[in-house]
Amino acid sequence: MAHDTWATPFEVFDQLDFEFGFDWDVCAENSTAKHADYWTIDDDSLSKDWVHDTKNAVWLWCNPPYSKIMPWVEKAIEAQAGGVGVVMLVMCDPSVKWFAKALEYCSEVRFITNGRLGFVNNGVVQKGNNKGSVIFVFDPREISACKTKYIDRSTFGL
Repeated sequence: MAHDTWATPFEVFDQLDFEFGFDWDVCAENSTAKHADYWTIDDDSLSKDWVHDTKNAVWLWCNPPYSKIMPWVEKAIEAQAGGVGVVMLVMCDPSVKWFAKALEYCSEVRFITNGRLGFVNNGVVQKGNNKGSVIFVFDPREISACKTKYIDRSTFGL
């Protein structure tokens, strides 16, 4: 899908990076990578071992293609079980199976309220995002019940 390549707004990434200190971007393009260490579609991130192939990373950033999110949720759960944290930005759609699976394993879910994010395509912020966004935190130190938070979109300076 064309929207699968839209990038995370830097304001969102930068704030989360300040909090988590990401070591790797597991789902990037050369022109949109949010970290010096990253994988593109050509690297096939889903075939990688996120625990070992990321050079002993502690936290991974993931804004996956929205056309097929379940495999990315499953990789995040696998990484979490292996001791690596994953922060994932995805569309907010609680009606689908991947969302329920993410809720089952994540340590925290952050719903972005009061507006939708404008993702970036070819350096231009896109309008018309038809869904809200949510951040799943898969913290290997907290694999118990998922905490829920609500974050106003303006928190990111948008």
